Amino acid sequence: MASKAARIAEVARQIFGTVPNRGVRTGMQYLKKPLTGAYEARYYMEPIEPIARKIQRECSVVPLYLSELQERRQLKLRTLRQRGKGPPKKGSGKRSK
Repeated sequence: MASKAARIAEVARQIFGTVPNRGVRTGMQYLKKPLTGAYEARYYMEPIEPIARKIQRECSVVPLYLSELQERRQLKLRTLRQRGKGPPKKGSGKRSK
């Protein structure tokens, strides 16, 4: 005759559709932990670019908004073009005839 714990495990298996895994890693310790997605989402600020672009479309008085990354790219491109190392104009590349 099976012990009381074994009978409970059997009933739980039938109800929940699980298999008793003794000595097998299932990852349950990670599934039991509380979720942290909302906390991590609050940690990072929302990007300002979409809001600034929306305001620019609605109001023409607001000056053009450029993110730091865009400013850096434009500055780098400007310095490369001054040195003659920038990208060629469209249709005048290496393979054009």
